[in-house]
Amino acid sequence: MNRAHSARLAATAAAVLIAASALSTGTSSVAAAPHRTSVNSSTDMPAIGTEIPSNMTGANSVIELNDAVIRANLMGGIKQRTEADPHRSPAKSVLLRTIDFHLEGTSPDREFKVTIALRDADTHAQSNLRLMSATPPRFTEHDVILVTVTIERRDEPTLTLESRTPLSLSCTGMTQFPPVDNRYELERQVSLFAPGATAPAGHIRALPIVRGGNVITPVSPPSLSRF
Repeated sequence: MNRAHSARLAATAAAVLIAASALSTGTSSVAAAPHRTSVNSSTDMPAIGTEIPSNMTGANSVIELNDAVIRANLMGGIKQRTEADPHRSPAKSVLLRTIDFHLEGTSPDREFKVTIALRDADTHAQSNLRLMSATPPRFTEHDVILVTVTIERRDEPTLTLESRTPLSLSCTGMTQFPPVDNRYELERQVSLFAPGATAPAGHIRALPIVRGGNVITPVSPPSLSRF
């Protein structure tokens, strides 16, 4: 057997071993890569399809009801998935679909417990992230989220309210994404309604969100009625 023929046999054998190894591990060189579920902060735009979690804290958030003003220290997280912006290059702009959004906490006197959560599935991906400058890097993010607000007050029934216009948060000072210790500002107060009501029963007056790079799953405080 000449050397050329031996080399061809060796190459064929190696290819068979590689294919067998791929089948045994359930992978294939032509299989579609799965969406990433997390990403380190970067000065580049995230790839389309990336799922990005961030923690959130909202110290001194203010919820106003008709009969009370609640100041609460909130914590939680948001998860977003990047999607193509049909009007801009993915190197400059992506849409953000909110997959999960949850904040909760109590007032300092523990009279109230407040939970703010995603109201419905985000079907339109109206939030966006844009790269405004590459050198130095500067990002802006605008989040648009419909929410439900649940308020527990000691010895009273739980009150559930909903926003009919989105919660709108923005940040213009990011030098990397996901954000690291960046503050997001509430662009305008959000009216809250009881289901079926025409007049608001309360408002989100302040929501000073600071976001980092890792998800936090809040541990629910005990029900206020137990205190």
